[in-house]
Amino acid sequence: MKQAPVYSLLAALWQLNFITPRGLYAWCRSFVREGVTLMTLFAYAAFLYPRREAVIHEGLVYTYAQLYRQALALAHWMHEHYGLRPGNRVALLCRNHVDLVLLLPALSRLGVGVYLLNTDMSAEQVAAKLMGSYRYNLFIIDEELTARCLPREGFTVPYVITEILRHRPDAGSSVPKRLPRIRRGAELALLTGGSGGKYKEASRKPSALNFLPPLLALIRSVGIHRGSTTYVALPLYHGFGLATLLISLVMGKRIWLTRRFQESEALEGIDRHGVDVLPIVPIMLARMMQLPHAAERLKSLRCIISGGDRLDRKLVTEVHGRVAPIIYNLYGTSEAGFFLLATPFDLDCYPEESTLGRPIRGVHCEVRDKDVHGVGVLWVQSRWAMQSRQNAWQSTGDRMFCNSNGFYFHRGRADRMVVCAGENVYPEPVERALEAHPEVVAARVYAVENTRFGKVLEARVELLPQSSCSESALLDWLRPQLSRAECPHAIYIGKLDMLSTGKRV
Repeated sequence: MKQAPVYSLLAALWQLNFITPRGLYAWCRSFVREGVTLMTLFAYAAFLYPRREAVIHEGLVYTYAQLYRQALALAHWMHEHYGLRPGNRVALLCRNHVDLVLLLPALSRLGVGVYLLNTDMSAEQVAAKLMGSYRYNLFIIDEELTARCLPREGFTVPYVITEILRHRPDAGSSVPKRLPRIRRGAELALLTGGSGGKYKEASRKPSALNFLPPLLALIRSVGIHRGSTTYVALPLYHGFGLATLLISLVMGKRIWLTRRFQESEALEGIDRHGVDVLPIVPIMLARMMQLPHAAERLKSLRCIISGGDRLDRKLVTEVHGRVAPIIYNLYGTSEAGFFLLATPFDLDCYPEESTLGRPIRGVHCEVRDKDVHGVGVLWVQSRWAMQSRQNAWQSTGDRMFCNSNGFYFHRGRADRMVVCAGENVYPEPVERALEAHPEVVAARVYAVENTRFGKVLEARVELLPQSSCSESALLDWLRPQLSRAECPHAIYIGKLDMLSTGKRV
């Protein structure tokens, strides 16, 4: 088996213009004009690639020059009409679209703190967040989300519909007005961990030092610089989706953007646009692979970057066999950033279970409080973690095993442990066992109350479209592989619900 290539950093950085004389001039020029803000990335790319296609969205194509001009015009409008100034706070509840892409640099350029809310939040959760201890100067929400997510009674935060910003009088302006000088943008915060209804805030300030190490790792190990077109399937309020957008922009790549993921649309668009870089959550990839002619329509891909959820070994085998050995497994947290990476070669070296790989440069990892099997909780120290945790050891909350070669393997969430009849069990090994079944696409295992045993496990399973597999057949499959306490007391068959981030519910 051939080892995956390690790409030359200097050659890649030169190819991307990062260290060419013209590129260095573009960086300096952009920093002087826009400060250390997200607008700098747009200014840099617009100077180097003004006529290159930047974003494709809903049948429209935007060049880098157009994006930069429109972002500047939007920043001026927000400054003049909403009085936004450095130190203000704005919350965004938006799906993936060009308006959101423009709002991110525009607000950053004004020194405004940007808070990206999860579109799966309810109106009550939005109200609790925006009317808490911090004052928000403006709330921007998509019209399609207002019925479900916009608080009604007692909501005092000023709000505006995204579509109103799109149709403002100067939206087509080609000559952006001058903005006040700024040295540095304010924080950009994401709300994480929403599957249980509890959202935690992870925030960062714009910084080249925080941005470069993950990018260099993707260049060195993945060769992400070699691609030309990226599909952003994940929502931009998710760390994985936002990082994909910003990295693709600074490299001058073409980005295909959709409001939400739908497997048939995604498969058709990957083929039509010649997408070669696909960051995605495993269940999204699994559903695409079940569609007719999936392998043929994915042939343009050079790399699939899997993240955000557990990668099933069966899916790796299928994609590597039918498409090409192109899956990279990426692991990280919104608080710490990404820090473990497995190449296709690494994944194929461990045919029994998908590895999360080894730490990238600049990261330190430890497995603490190990049990007799060497499984413990993973702690990480990272220079590009969120503001309050840079270079500090922090727990990921994930149970891990590290083998003698330094490769990490996921063993489940520490907070998902279930005591069943006095025995400690975890849902994740049961999910892995179910997903190894040849007719199972994905599984979700969870705990329910039980009068006899305290708590027991149950499962929801998504099968292949043509499958006729039954609950009893799945239980017969599981029993030889699991302890009695681990076996689900019930298995429900049907399509799994999925959050906008691609995580199973």
